[in-house]
Amino acid sequence: MKICIIGAGAIGVFLAARLGRLGHEIAVVARGERAAAIRDKGIVLSSADGHPIHQRPGVAERTEALGLQDYVLVTVKGYSVPETAEILELLVRAGTQVVFVQNGLPWWYFAGEGSSVGEMLDPGGRLAVAVPRDNTIGCVTYANVRNTGLGEAHHVSDSTFILGRPDGRQDAALKRLAAAMADAGIDARVTADIRKEVWTKLWGNLAFNPISALTGAAMDEIILSPETRPLVIAMMSEARAVAEQTGVRFDMTVEERLAKAALAGAFRTSMLQDLEAGRRLEIDAIIGAVAALARDVGMATPSIDVILGLIRQKAKVLRLA
Repeated sequence: MKICIIGAGAIGVFLAARLGRLGHEIAVVARGERAAAIRDKGIVLSSADGHPIHQRPGVAERTEALGLQDYVLVTVKGYSVPETAEILELLVRAGTQVVFVQNGLPWWYFAGEGSSVGEMLDPGGRLAVAVPRDNTIGCVTYANVRNTGLGEAHHVSDSTFILGRPDGRQDAALKRLAAAMADAGIDARVTADIRKEVWTKLWGNLAFNPISALTGAAMDEIILSPETRPLVIAMMSEARAVAEQTGVRFDMTVEERLAKAALAGAFRTSMLQDLEAGRRLEIDAIIGAVAALARDVGMATPSIDVILGLIRQKAKVLRLA
């Protein structure tokens, strides 16, 4: 298959390396230093098993030369997703499937609703124009992959990728991608309810990520500490109420979700890693959109609002907004 990956960070490198070694034609969209580094030495994915994967995907700074793609995997942070609209306008044709691998609430969740949340995540609706709904695939991942350099990443643990259509269809194109990922050693599965999967991950992340960035604490500390655990529970309870107001139903309690997250141990969240590396913080998709959605449905989220205000101010002060 011809697969284009927009975003050569940790997840992008992971997917390019795993899929590339099976012989798929992989092209990575990157710019500047990152593009030069990948063009020069390829990409390297290391892992705990001590057997790094080295691949040399195609590198494109100008997407006009890429031509028709079977799949386009968008792996950039939520704040950069709207910027991919111009690229997608050039890449997407009738048969091209676009997979959005991202944290938080994705733009497609609110496409066509005309809501304030939709405008926040897809300003001007450019993504909705560039990617037809029938070509859209949502993706939630629990893979713990860390960026270790330009075109380099380290796979720490887990390789779960959950794929689904916004409308729940389980068609051949969706299953074909899941099968290709499984063949590459990725724990990929298809769901008929990707919205529920989005909320299941976001439910914890909207608390873990900003609290970790504000305190510097790892996941287990946040969950187990008597100082932060009540705040996490309050934020998750508010988020659950908002999600249920929009028709989402959860299969577990807050305590069960916390017990599952605690298994990650001393895991440093993506927002904490970004803060420590001096990278922009992914705030709107992970927590800002939930607060905006709460306002849209007339619900109060006092705990979420306080943490949102604090993390936005922290990002502004550190110039990571």
